[in-house]
Parts: sequence; C-alpha cells; structure tokens
Amino acid sequence: MAVYLVTGAAGFIGANYVHFLLEQEKDAQVVAVDYIGFAGNVANLDQVIDRITFEKADIADLEVMEALYRRYRPDYVVNFAAESHNDRAILGPSAFMRSNALGAQVMAECSRLVPVRSHVHVSTIEVYGELAAGDQWFTERSALNAKTPYSAAKAAGDQMMRAYMQTYPEMNIRMTHCANNYGPFQLPEKLIPLAVTNVLRGRKVPVYGDGLQSRDWLHVADHCAAVHRVLHAELGTTPAAAATDPGLLPIFDISARCEVTNLDIARLVVTELGLNASEWIEHIPDRPNHDRRYLINPAKIESQLGWVPVHNFAAGIAETVAWYVEHRSWWEQVIADKGELGFDWSQVGPAATPR
Repeated sequence: MAVYLVTGAAGFIGANYVHFLLEQEKDAQVVAVDYIGFAGNVANLDQVIDRITFEKADIADLEVMEALYRRYRPDYVVNFAAESHNDRAILGPSAFMRSNALGAQVMAECSRLVPVRSHVHVSTIEVYGELAAGDQWFTERSALNAKTPYSAAKAAGDQMMRAYMQTYPEMNIRMTHCANNYGPFQLPEKLIPLAVTNVLRGRKVPVYGDGLQSRDWLHVADHCAAVHRVLHAELGTTPAAAATDPGLLPIFDISARCEVTNLDIARLVVTELGLNASEWIEHIPDRPNHDRRYLINPAKIESQLGWVPVHNFAAGIAETVAWYVEHRSWWEQVIADKGELGFDWSQVGPAATPR
C-alpha cells in the first residue's frame, strides 16, 4: 500500500487531488496536511474524511514536518500548499513568503532527510511574469520574472526546488507550473466562483479594469491527472546540461491551451446562469500591478509523458457553475466564516478592503 503525503490538502487544488487520488488508487494511504490558513477548508474533504489521515500542520515548520515524515514514512509527496491570491498578497506579502518560499524548502528538506520515491512541487504559470508583446507563450526554458508579491514568493520557492534538483539528484524531485484552474471547491475570492456566488445573491460580477486581462484556463481535474502523471513518471537522470538549460530539468508546464479574457469569463458565467451579461457585470478599479497576459506551452508534458487534457472548456464551465449552484450551503458557510471575498481597489494600496 503506497503512502501519499499531500500538503495544502484542504485547499482548492489539493482537495481535488485527494479526491482524484482515492478514485485512482482505492487502497492508497493518504496523509492530508493543511494548516487551515485563509484558503483552507476541511469541509472540502468531508466526502473522503473517513478514508484519509488529516494532520493540521504548517509546512514551513521543519520540526513538525520532519516528525510527520518519520511517523508516516511517505512513498510519495505532493506539495500543493501555498498562499495563492494576488489581492491578499498585496496587502500582506509576508505570509506568502513563508508558505511559498520557506515552506517549499522545508518540504524538500524533509524529503531529503526522510527519503521518498518522488516529490512533486506544484507551482504556477505566474512565476514567469507577464508575456511580452508578440510572444506566444512561456515554456520550461523561460526565465522566472515574477512581478507580484504572490508570484515572487512562488518563484523563490521554485528557485530553491531547482537548487535541490541539481544538488541532490538522488531525491527525485519534480516540479509543475499550471495555468489558471477552475472547478469545484475553489474559494469564492477567485473570478469564477466569485461571479457565480455574487449573481446568486443578486449582486453584479466585478471585473477589474477593462477586463481584457488574458489567462490560460485549465480544469482542476485535468491538472490533478497531470500532477499524478508527473509524480509517477520514470524520468531518468537529469543531464549535466540542465545546469544552463532549465528545460532539461524535471519541470513540466500544464495547460489546456485555452486563452480567455477575464471579461469573457464573466460573460460566460452570467450567461450560464440564464441572465443578460450586459446587466450583471460591473467594471471596478483594477488591482495594482495586474499581469496583462500569460500563457504556457504544455508540449513537454504532452510529448514526454503523454498527458493531454480531457475537459472541454465550455462543458467544464457549465459543470463548474452548476456545482456552485448545487452546493450553495458550502459557499455560504465559507463566506460566513471568512467574510466577503471581493476586493475594492478604489481604496488605494494597503487600505484596500474586501467588497
């Protein structure tokens, strides 16, 4: 029986991965770790709570995490744990640096001290920064050029993981970068669930600036399948040339090649709810330092590991909207616990507050 240690397991993507993993491997032993920060929600695991071991712990605490490793002796580690909202990072970047940078290093160190079969660090497209005009997409060879506190903290974690990959090649560390995810259990501070929950409460959908910021969209179930594929792939030895060519490192960019603007996402959600988009969308002051456009090319994971996304975007959006409609009690409890989750950037800088 394989033992999986999954961090950030009560968050959006981590919880979806736990569900996916238990569907794929019925007899897997899953140790789900989360410190239940702002985006953590144990209710995301309610359906499988009797099939997992849940541990409340901070991945940036080396002593605590090493003890968990020694107690459970995981075969596989997947680190989803991260603070991940750009708006909150602008208001309080220190928490993001702790989880996303120090936490990444602590997890790698634990996998060094208590060896595992493989360790996947889950990162984000945003570490590459903003696409230059005329550029088609980023790849695994692109420079890290993060421009926001959130993405810079993730990039710092990425740099540490790259250092571990090359300094301790026997550790079998892998890393992924993903496009913007959508699907069940996403905190209603992100665009799609915020749009749905606002409309269901009779409120308009807030769109930052002109709404023409362009993003790369990926269904969370496709992302989970890709991460699992990376975790179990036989990759062989990293060549020495990887020292100057990051494309040769065990790093995989995950995308469905689906570029859509924020404004079009808002329109899709409102239309799916049977309403007139022109009447239910409002443009509000833009977030400071808002990335305009970013995309990644998944050719490496497609060609080397045979992964391809299976979710059609239109059908996936419809299913996602339906999930929030059908799970009103879930998101109402989230809002009751955490307060309103939209941001009002008409109050400039650190004075900005949830709407």
